[in-house]
Amino acid sequence: MNYYEHHIGDYAEATAHLTFIEDATYSRLIRKYYATEKPLPIEIKLVQRLINARSKEEKNAAVSVLNEFFTLTDDGWRQERCDHEIARFKDKQLKARRSAEGRWQSFPSDEPQPEITPNIGCVRNATAMRTHCSPDTKHQSPVTNLHTPGKQNNGGETGKNPQDSTKPSDEEKLFQARIEKYKSFAAMISKEGRAIAVDDYRIRDIVNLGVTEAEVAEAIATAKETRMKVSNPTPINAGYVLAILKGARKKLETPKADEDAWWKTNEGIDTKGRELGMRAQGAENYDSFKTRIFAELHKRKERTEATEKPNAN
Repeated sequence: MNYYEHHIGDYAEATAHLTFIEDATYSRLIRKYYATEKPLPIEIKLVQRLINARSKEEKNAAVSVLNEFFTLTDDGWRQERCDHEIARFKDKQLKARRSAEGRWQSFPSDEPQPEITPNIGCVRNATAMRTHCSPDTKHQSPVTNLHTPGKQNNGGETGKNPQDSTKPSDEEKLFQARIEKYKSFAAMISKEGRAIAVDDYRIRDIVNLGVTEAEVAEAIATAKETRMKVSNPTPINAGYVLAILKGARKKLETPKADEDAWWKTNEGIDTKGRELGMRAQGAENYDSFKTRIFAELHKRKERTEATEKPNAN
């Protein structure tokens, strides 16, 4: 992409809290994102090198901006707004290509084929117009029986573009589903409180929590009830809703974390010992037994890592 829309108001609101260096860093990151049309590398050092971040302050700014405005995935650091704009750009390209293909396919196939002067032909190009053909071949019908990658002959049917029936990929469906969540959550908050843009970073954070519309509605109700109890007339905002959702999600995850903390109880220590085939020795107390278990887990982890290293090469 050599061009992208820059919404000054949205950008200013989302980045007002950034330092001068952080703002410049964010600008460089999104320009690189659009230029390459793909997520930024997973490794922070490579990202810092891409934007020429050299000083300690510049490198720290890169880390801070990535963590706030980007999401780390298996593909790299993704930015939702950038992905949306790139998808729109590619969609326009695809529609233009299909339109050009349709113009080519509209040539009549039953016209007489004139002789073509050697070494003078008309290359069938999806981005070309009809007048781009050589004068010697302007009545030449395009070859329609040649297969190109990703296309089928459709049984010889004419006037039908095979790409019209192309179904969206799973990735495109997931991306569209995320966009719909953005719109839905922003509308819910704007209706009950302060208006917020669909591409606001707080909406992105709410979507990244993996919550449902019911959970967002419950968080909004909790926020309104809390404000009413203290007679606070301030409209509900996305930041308040996000904080409530994070608190609720943390409460749900806490019991699971406690279950995994086997070393906190004597029963948990005994259970973990049995899993590893270990038993307390004589009059060994639980603190000593726990220390031996940790040592054994560390040894097993080192052996596993040593075994996997050759395979990684």
